[in-house]
Amino acid sequence: MTHMKTKALILSGVVVLTAAVSSTIAAVSYLRPEPQSAAPQVEQPQPTVSTPPATIEKLNPPVSTAPSPDPARLPIALVDESVQSPEFVKFLDRTKQAVRDRDAKYIRSIVTPQTKFSFGAQRTINYLNPENPKSSFWTSLEKALALGCSQEASGYSCPTVFQQFQSALKPSSTDLDAFSAIVVVGQNVNVRSRPDGNSPAIATLTNEIVKYDTTTFQNASEQEKSETFRLDNPNGWTPVILSGDRRGFVASRYAYSPVGYRVIFGKEGGEWKMQAFVTGD
Repeated sequence: MTHMKTKALILSGVVVLTAAVSSTIAAVSYLRPEPQSAAPQVEQPQPTVSTPPATIEKLNPPVSTAPSPDPARLPIALVDESVQSPEFVKFLDRTKQAVRDRDAKYIRSIVTPQTKFSFGAQRTINYLNPENPKSSFWTSLEKALALGCSQEASGYSCPTVFQQFQSALKPSSTDLDAFSAIVVVGQNVNVRSRPDGNSPAIATLTNEIVKYDTTTFQNASEQEKSETFRLDNPNGWTPVILSGDRRGFVASRYAYSPVGYRVIFGKEGGEWKMQAFVTGD
């Protein structure tokens, strides 16, 4: 775990990468979509002769059973295992509603003195300022809960991206790792030529793992780093690299880092509690 920390620094939901990676692109098959409280914003590209047609970008697509024709793509199954426990599903639904309502009182009720908010110095929930409805804590938690959960030894980890991404890479020959990849989740998600919804689409992705564009992030202005290129900003953009060294931007609402924010729930005293809300590895 220690040697992986040196590869990247993740600050305020922004992934900063230092490792060189290949341009390998992987496909993702998402099993059991989680219903959303509100449909994601539909982006309509400006059609031109040289760009893909208008597409509908939708989070949590249905299962695709057709095998990938590209052998270079690495299949990965993002399975929502929370359905195994109706009791947990009920708790999770209540937690999602609290996040939509920005209900700090409820969040504090499921946090304990042992809840971990950092891999370093011990922090409390106060550090994340849940009483402020505009705190990035809320958008990060909302995103973490959007893709379902993976079962852990003593509970569940949400989203599924972290645990199942790691498992999928073990038998592969790709040099992508959790710090150098972005998982794009959705149907026909546009990759834009610029971080602007009105810019031309250079490609579309459906449930795929792509390389994070470290160079573009590092060369960005401080304002772009702190605002535009944030994974926890639902209106932000994530720079990515496609095959052939093509560079573009994906709407951050569809982009997940395998080592981005995740929340771990477990039972304590017979009740479900938030045991950790951390980023990194």
